[in-house]
This record gives sequence, structure tokens and C-alpha cells, in this order.
Amino acid sequence: MLWFFLILDVILSAAALLGGYYMKFHAPKDSEMKMGVLTESAKKSRDTWEFANKTCGKYWIRAGIAGIVLTTAAVNTAFLASEKTAAIVSLAATVIIVLAMSCSMTTVMMKLRANFDENGKPVEKEEQ
Repeated sequence: MLWFFLILDVILSAAALLGGYYMKFHAPKDSEMKMGVLTESAKKSRDTWEFANKTCGKYWIRAGIAGIVLTTAAVNTAFLASEKTAAIVSLAATVIIVLAMSCSMTTVMMKLRANFDENGKPVEKEEQ
């Protein structure tokens, strides 16, 4: 069971890092937009598309790094403590990675609503 979770953690961490890097630095530039953050509010304009992908990519990169750190902790726990304890740490890492990647979409949607209007145009920030 431990090895299953460790392999799953490595795959999830790599997917988060690679997907985050792709979204942040190489979001598709074509009009089809078949990959990336594919929500209605993200596809309203070119600005919303780039903002959503860069923001989500940033969060996914962080989730991938956290996953690598937690997976390393699980491997170290396997050597220093029991395999059962390491499996629990690895399971926790899996849950944290999946939650971080899922919650990033909610955060991106909230930031889109705060920074863009319903037509996809940037909102003017009022100075106080």
C-alpha cells in the first residue's frame, strides 16, 4: 500500500509541476484554447484567459513542490519509522495535492470575478 501511494504522489506532483509550468509560461495562444483553464469566465477574453492560466499555473507549481516535499517526508518516514506511518503520511500527501489542485480553480474563479467584469474587461481599481 505504501508504494502505491508513493508512486501516486510522484505522479500527481509531476503532473502539478508540469501542468503548472505549462499553464504559467506556455498557455496556448490559438483561438481554440483546447488546453488550460477551460471555464466560461476564463474564455471571455484574451486577458481573462492569460490571467486564469498564469494564476492557476502558479498554484499548481506550488502544489507540485509541496507534493514533492511531502513525498520525500513519507519516504524518510518509511526508513525511520514504520511502513504504516509512512503510508499515512503518503496518503496525507495525496489528499493535500489533490485538494490544492482542486481549490486552485475556486481561487482562480474568485480572482477573475474580482479583476474582470462580466464582459472580460479589466476592472478599474478604485484608489482609497
